[in-house]
Amino acid sequence: MDYKVICPHCREKFAMTLYHEDGDDQEFIYDCEVCCHPIAIQAHWDQEHRRFSLNVGRGDGYDEMPI
Repeated sequence: MDYKVICPHCREKFAMTLYHEDGDDQEFIYDCEVCCHPIAIQAHWDQEHRRFSLNVGRGDGYDEMPI
């Protein structure tokens, strides 16, 4: 499933793909496709809405990312 993410460093939007098959709870570092800074991402599968809710951060905390 594709998600739009806003980089917490440069504030640019880019798309990324997450797969539910990889687990209900995922945590990883993803490099921004625009500024190349590392982004800490937590993804939690919302069974009721059948999509991930994302928390996106610089590594010093997370901001909830409404999708």
